[in-house]
Parts: sequence; C-alpha cells; structure tokens
Amino acid sequence: MSAFCGNLRVDLTAIRENYRILDARTAPSCETAAAVKADAYGLGAIPCAKALYEAGCRTFFVATPEEGAELRPHLPEHAAIAILHGYDASYHNEYKNFHLVPVLNSLPQIEQYAGSVNKGPAILHFDTGMNRLGLEKSEADSLIENRSLLEKLKILLVMSHLASSEEPANPKNTEQAERFLKITKKYQGTRRSLCNSSAIFTDNSWHLDLTRPGMALYGLNPTPESKNPMQRVVTLDAPVLQVRKAGSGETAGYNATYRIEKKTRLAVVGIGYADGFLRSLGNAGKLYWKGYSLPVSGRVSMDLVICDLTAVPEPELPVPGDRLEIIGPNQSADELAKTAGTIGYEILTALGKRYKRTYTDNRVY
Repeated sequence: MSAFCGNLRVDLTAIRENYRILDARTAPSCETAAAVKADAYGLGAIPCAKALYEAGCRTFFVATPEEGAELRPHLPEHAAIAILHGYDASYHNEYKNFHLVPVLNSLPQIEQYAGSVNKGPAILHFDTGMNRLGLEKSEADSLIENRSLLEKLKILLVMSHLASSEEPANPKNTEQAERFLKITKKYQGTRRSLCNSSAIFTDNSWHLDLTRPGMALYGLNPTPESKNPMQRVVTLDAPVLQVRKAGSGETAGYNATYRIEKKTRLAVVGIGYADGFLRSLGNAGKLYWKGYSLPVSGRVSMDLVICDLTAVPEPELPVPGDRLEIIGPNQSADELAKTAGTIGYEILTALGKRYKRTYTDNRVY
C-alpha cells in the first residue's frame, strides 16, 4: 500500500466469473473470446488474460502486434491472439514468431499478407455501417470476384462490429446484422462473429459462432438500461495527505471555483488527472469515507483533489493516512463515468501508472 498514491485492486475471481456468465448466455457451440486490448482495459493484460484462460477462454483480441507479442509468453501456444488493427509487413517477424493472427481490414492488407505468408491464418473484418475499420462493400465484392486471393489465406473467422449494441432498440443494430449475415452467406463453413459485450444481451440470434466481450469481463455494465448483470472487478482508493480547516468565504483549488459557505474541514487527497481522475470531475465528483459522500471541491489538479468534509461528524473525520473510496461499494466505475460525462471504458483505460496494483484471487486450489 502506497502512502502517497492510490491503491487499485483487481478481482481476478470476478473476472473469471464474468467470463462464465457471458459464456453461459450462448449456445455450447458458440465460443466466447475475450478482448484484452489496451492492457485489458487498463487492468493488466497479462494477469487478466491468464485468469480468463483458466476460465476457459482460448481466443484473445488485442489492438496491436506489440500487445500480442507482450501477451504471447504468458499464454499457451494453442491460445489464439488476434490483432484487431490488421497486418503490416514491417511486423512480419512478430506475427510469425509470436503466432499472431491478423484481423484484415482492407484489400491492401489482405494483398500484403497473402504476399508475405503462404496460407497464413487470418480473420476478415467487414464494415457494415460503422465506417471505422473493416472491408468496404466494394472491397468485399472484389474479394468474391477474385477468389484466388482468398485461396492464399487460411480464413479462421469473418467478423463485423456493431455501432450501437448498448442501445437494444436502435434499428442500426438490425441493419448491420442483416448486412453481415448477407456477407457471411458467401463464406459458407467459415465461423462468424458479430457480438461484443452488449450485443450478447441484445439478440441471441446474433451470437453465431464466436462472441468478443470486453468491458463486461471487467465489471462494466453491458446493459446500461437495466441492472448490471456482471460482478464488480475494480476497487480504487486514495490517501488523505492533509486535513485543513477552512473558513466561510474562502476558496479551494485552482482559479477559486469552489467557495466555502461555512466553516468546515477539507481533505487533500493523493489523486489527480495524471492518475486518470478526470478533470471534468472538478466540482462534480464524489469520494466516499465510511459511507459519507464527499464532494470534490474545486478543480482537479494533476496530482491532488480536494474534498469537503462537511458531511462527516467530528468524531469520524478522516486523518492523514486514511483512504477514501473512489471506485467501490458506494460508486461503480460506470457511476463515476456518468458524473464525469464519459463512459466506463474511459475511466478504466485512464487508470494511472502510479497506482499500487494488487490482484486478488479467492480461488480454492
């Protein structure tokens, strides 16, 4: 435990249970993969991937070959690691030596990969309306017209990605799903993947052959319009560095944006925007002490935040060294994100390097 920085605890048992919850929602014939990109959404790709493998996961998605190369030594060789950003010949050795599978997103990527590797394993990604990564319709049509290029590859999976899966009633979901299913008819016998975390809960007919959950594995709510079905994974606290007395009319923080209405005490806490406690939480966020809600007073600094202790009775006031809850029983990452005007993904991926990270595991060996 650090006396000056936040403590971040990641519950690996909860991650394994979340994997099982998601896997149980699909048919036995449907594989549940895991997105562990961006350092497993900020929680640590290596420990999280190892826990997921123990839960039964055999396919892992990361963004870049660097992420894949870092992860490979910690997983058995038969576990597949897919690279969402695709293929570039300058990384040929990484793909070969670390047994990485490119997710091919464009015709030039396919041509480059087919020219570099004979019958190399690959995943084809088709854009169905997001206009992000993925083969455009003209490229998809060209592939079918020129099957000789496809014959140079070992296609393991065809996939697409939904733009609005967390909004079950959004017609964009059905529109994309129908486009994707139409494309997959031209790839008979090839496994198909469409669902991320939220889509797993949207329409069972979209589960197909492989799902690709990410955020739900780490405790974020894949069904924002209803109660979170996932177990919480993350707890975060930070130390009180100083408790100050402040009088009526005084101000707190940069640019004096918080004015103290009556005599009180302020806690100066060792966390700031450099740690991922977003600046938008200034005069808006809350920390917790013994169940008491402590409003953020003034702007968030790089390394510090100030909290008003007015709500805490005198005998229960925190002292330097006590730790205030940021994410925990009183406030989930999703709730903190809502206050900050963002999404839980950003809260987790922004978690800073200065935190003391602890991985808990309640598994019985």
